[in-house]
Amino acid sequence: MRFKDTDALSPASNYFQEHGVYTKLVEGTKDWVRFWEEERRRCLEGYEANGIRITGYHYFYLNYFRIDRAVEYEHNGRKVKRREYDFPDFYDGDYDFFWTVEIARFGISEEEYDELELNIDIHEEDLRGEKQLTVLKARRKGYSYKTASMLARNYFHLKRSKNFVFAHDKKYLEGDGIYQKFLDGMSFVDQNTPFAQPRLIDRPAQMLMKSGYTIVEDGIESERGFQSMVQGVSLKDNPDGARGRAGELILFEEMGKFPGLKKAWDVTHHTVKEGSDSLGIMIAFGTGGTEGADFAGAEKLYYSPEENDCIRINNKWDDGADGTWAGFFVPVYQNLRGFMDKHGNSLKKEAIEYEQKNREIKKSSGTSDTYSQHVAELPFMPREAILTFDLNIFPTQEIAAQKNVVISEKKYNSGVPGHMYQDAEGRVKFKMDADANPVYKFPHGKQDDVEGCTVIYEAPVRINGKVPKDLYVICHDPFAQDTTTTGISLGSAYVLKRTNDFSHTYNECIVASYVGRPGSQDEYNRNLFMLAEYYGAKIGFENDRGDVIGFAKRFKKLEYLEEQFSFLDKKELQGNTRRPYGMNMTKARKEQGEIYIRDWLLTPVQKFDDGKEILVLHTITDPALLEELLKFNKDGNFDRVMSIMIGMYHLKEKFNKKVKEVREAPHKEFFDRLYK
Repeated sequence: MRFKDTDALSPASNYFQEHGVYTKLVEGTKDWVRFWEEERRRCLEGYEANGIRITGYHYFYLNYFRIDRAVEYEHNGRKVKRREYDFPDFYDGDYDFFWTVEIARFGISEEEYDELELNIDIHEEDLRGEKQLTVLKARRKGYSYKTASMLARNYFHLKRSKNFVFAHDKKYLEGDGIYQKFLDGMSFVDQNTPFAQPRLIDRPAQMLMKSGYTIVEDGIESERGFQSMVQGVSLKDNPDGARGRAGELILFEEMGKFPGLKKAWDVTHHTVKEGSDSLGIMIAFGTGGTEGADFAGAEKLYYSPEENDCIRINNKWDDGADGTWAGFFVPVYQNLRGFMDKHGNSLKKEAIEYEQKNREIKKSSGTSDTYSQHVAELPFMPREAILTFDLNIFPTQEIAAQKNVVISEKKYNSGVPGHMYQDAEGRVKFKMDADANPVYKFPHGKQDDVEGCTVIYEAPVRINGKVPKDLYVICHDPFAQDTTTTGISLGSAYVLKRTNDFSHTYNECIVASYVGRPGSQDEYNRNLFMLAEYYGAKIGFENDRGDVIGFAKRFKKLEYLEEQFSFLDKKELQGNTRRPYGMNMTKARKEQGEIYIRDWLLTPVQKFDDGKEILVLHTITDPALLEELLKFNKDGNFDRVMSIMIGMYHLKEKFNKKVKEVREAPHKEFFDRLYK
């Protein structure tokens, strides 16, 4: 048991619940003054009882902020529950959250950190503090109340503090939103404590509250009093609206429903930092499960904490991600009502079993979106919350797990980077180059190096010095403009090895790639055709852009172009377009191509006696391709995925054409590499 007798952490609210007041001491007496001075100190510095130490934010939340919660009572001899405003219980997840906020803002010694026994692992360098925080969570974990209580605590206890809450839409601030929750909490404190403050500014339309009062001396009006401020700001269609709003606490509500979040974050970040010093803390939090939501900013903040000046927490939740860094995460099985003991410990095993049963029920409903949305709103791991399920038919959870393994185990180094070249006799060869830079970032920015290079995972199989005919195919998605300044598309080419009778490694898998955007299309095409010659492969490509055919004609290399696909297996995909090589991508072909990719990713390439399988997906170690597969939708720019889609049609076209039989080569273990 992690915590015991946690009720002692709520002495003030316990007394209030029993007596209807916080103290019966006579107002104005020394004892009364000392009582409230001590309560203010606890709200600022924290409190300890039964060996458990909590932060000031946490103490204020437990003792001075009421929430809408389920309360048990008796009805005709039966225990039932109803919703009413009451003080929150101590929860183990809240303990971790409030301490993470404290550490991010002010830092902590390693000895003190170890004594806290948090259920998370914070990067040792970030224990120094001066950091921001992102929180990704399951739905209905009470974070609007928790963060609203933080606004109220600062309003009443931090003189001259400025506190802001940003949201994309006003509806997340007003009504049942976070700013209204702050007002409700403020009203309760005003009525029941001497912490009440006169209101210097109260502008409901602007969601602005400032404490204090004015006096007039010698005809000059001046502001006096506490002068703390809380303001709610909608940044809809205007992320720059965050500019210049410097504060002690800056919240970003519903970060998963916040188009322009990353820009608003970057704009605000300048107001809380002076060099390496933090003058406040920014916290972005939100939940998954919103159909079509713009999650790009939320994902960037959550999975790139160092880049965004956020505290780094070991990602022990996503499959294969242990050892990588992310933000704070609250899974569905933590702090789940009905699965907490009386001391505030999460009964995780029971909660997981309960949620797994719920998932089975949703899955059996037969509606994939119903199940996917349920998983995204009530996730076991961060990736489940992030995924845009409504736009992607690929096996996203499996892809996310593979990407995590690739990054945490550095499997992106399994390929050999280098360049194709022709020797003095005109033969195409591959030269390894440790300084070559594969484009492993998606999406990339204009400032990124996208020249790219060839990456070899398995060298071409040669029998009697020659590559068997039709053993390999190349799939290629060209870029349109002949400049690196006006577009962001990359040329993308992958070499796939077909199933055959004599080479047992990488069948149906990627054996080489060339992704990039060098100085000109001709330079790209030269590398592409050398790759084709090296593997004895023909190039299948999208033929409505680029200059693949023109280049092949000019340099007499038409033999390396695959003739236009016939789509013999699908009459509905056949068309009237008559181009000699490649294919054009219609809407119907794209939709069918997505299905082909999904099935290809899940194709077993090796089976073991214990029933485990290695899938095509498990052989992909290009993090950018995996990221494209995760983010794929019908409207975005996904060069690598479209190249693979061409490859699916290319493999279908070759399906009935056997690889030329040759003398069987010596068997090699799965994943052996030959670099010749």
